[in-house]
Amino acid sequence: MAETAVADMLAGPGGIALGAGLAIGLSALGAGLSQGALGAAAVGAAAERPEMEKNALVYIVLPEVLAVFGFLVAILLWLKMG
Repeated sequence: MAETAVADMLAGPGGIALGAGLAIGLSALGAGLSQGALGAAAVGAAAERPEMEKNALVYIVLPEVLAVFGFLVAILLWLKMG
């Protein structure tokens, strides 16, 4: 009986809002962690070899796409809710 009550609660607007929050929060957390590690390595490589500076910029921007995808999923869920 308790399982159906939880399933009904998560299927409503509260569950959709929770899913949207998790989508943006976890994707931003993952992007931030990976951007920190990749950014440090890319800047270190660019300091040693200045011609790698353009490549470093690409490596720093790539994890941000993960956060953008999470944001898009959150927007789609939010539109489904209302």
